[in-house]
Amino acid sequence: MTVPKPSFYTVFCTVLLCVFTIAFTHAQNLIPNPGFESTKPSVTKLTHEMQNFGKIKDWSALVNSPDIFHPETARVNFKHKANNFLPQFGRQEPRTGEGKVGMYISGGIYKEGIVAKLDQPLKAGRFYYYHMYVSLAEGVSKGCTSSIGSYFSSRKPRITPTSKLKLHVESTEMLCDYQGWTKVCGVYKAKGTENYISLGYFGNNPKGRSLKSASGDMGNAYYFVDDVMLLEMQVTQNLIPQDVCSMVLDFKDIEFLNGESETDSVVEKELDTYIQYVKLFKVDAIKVSGFANDAGSEFENEIMASTRALNVKKYFIDKGIDESLIEIVTAEEEDAMQTADPEAYNRVEVEIVAPK
Repeated sequence: MTVPKPSFYTVFCTVLLCVFTIAFTHAQNLIPNPGFESTKPSVTKLTHEMQNFGKIKDWSALVNSPDIFHPETARVNFKHKANNFLPQFGRQEPRTGEGKVGMYISGGIYKEGIVAKLDQPLKAGRFYYYHMYVSLAEGVSKGCTSSIGSYFSSRKPRITPTSKLKLHVESTEMLCDYQGWTKVCGVYKAKGTENYISLGYFGNNPKGRSLKSASGDMGNAYYFVDDVMLLEMQVTQNLIPQDVCSMVLDFKDIEFLNGESETDSVVEKELDTYIQYVKLFKVDAIKVSGFANDAGSEFENEIMASTRALNVKKYFIDKGIDESLIEIVTAEEEDAMQTADPEAYNRVEVEIVAPK
């Protein structure tokens, strides 16, 4: 049997406020090396394995000795190695990629933290969405806490055992999950002097509890951290931080039923989520691609793919996007996603183009 050639069309939209993604690129993340994936190739020797943070790029230890968990640390020649040092903390996989960091959350002399210079200074009076993901390390933790988050400053802060710096974004719940990753999220209004972000806890009395006793002290709480994000917000009227933190950021393809091209209630619910993102954050452009392999002949598939793209365009217009800013562009065949599943072609892909 001859299988009809799949077809696809792309809608390209250059606007200040537009929508979504499949090969998703967020609005500009101001955090350098946000997933702790990049390391320093020039760092091949370090004195102590327990001070391995010098291998990671863009970040530095702010207080004491936070740890980097990355395959590249195996290539470092440590003068002094500690038996079973990194495995002792826990076996959680990074949330994404290969890298993650770890740190103790504590008061007094035991607190740890990390710091990085933002990719650009924050703007006075502007609101910024922030999140990071954390996971409690089951190997060494005796308790859990809500006292972990971010601190913004104009200069790299100097942390001492008696420091009492209040976090600007802090968890609203006890973070006791050591099997998965929990998002710590919030919205921050900038003063306009901020150039640095610090992660950890920088006070004396973290809020926490024991994992073994309801009335016991928190004890040690060690957390893995991954996927840090800081985005400038565009729309802040009637802003409810909890709603912002619950919105979708990991987008997926918009799937159509076989033979269907209309944006029904299920599709529109997905599109509305993406529209919310675009209205909140600055993006430069979007690309929307329609695909079809369910209409019959090659020509019929082209019509179906085009119709799906046009209906998404219409939905944009109905939601207030200027029609004159939207252009229909036919995608090249080699740009299509290769898949063995014919039904996977019955979709729309949308890619956000972030500001440079």
